[in-house]
Amino acid sequence: MSKTATQISVLTANRLGDGIVVFLDFEGAWNEDLEQAIVARSPDEVKALEDRGAWDAVHNLVVEPYLVEVREEGGRPVPIRYRERVRVAGPSILGDVPGYVEPAPSPHRSSRWGEGRGLPSAQAEGEGQPHTSAQASAPHPRPLPVKNGERGAGAQLVEAA
Repeated sequence: MSKTATQISVLTANRLGDGIVVFLDFEGAWNEDLEQAIVARSPDEVKALEDRGAWDAVHNLVVEPYLVEVREEGGRPVPIRYRERVRVAGPSILGDVPGYVEPAPSPHRSSRWGEGRGLPSAQAEGEGQPHTSAQASAPHPRPLPVKNGERGAGAQLVEAA
């Protein structure tokens, strides 16, 4: 970049709720669209963006806000660094994979493991298989080794067995 060219920046972060890349826009909201981002052209504007990003991070709206250097092409901000262009556009490899088809959303997607998958309710809730009283009281077929009474009263039962 030329030393005479003015450095312009936008503020980016990841939204705390879902990890999506976001940019601070003119209304002070976090927007997924880089074209809506507010552009800082002076040190005072940069400082204001940094302060706003720090405030939003402390208040758990976004994670790790930082400035991204951009240049304007056709009136649109374009990140200078390749890393930031990938963050805006998404993964760069998938278009190069022959036959790649983006997966459709799963009809069974849910916030809890097991829901919608036809599993018994105990498994769907993450509780595992219920134990019978005989299983619960039976000694483990391969108990852990015990040295010098390390495991307390229960260990002495295992040593005696």
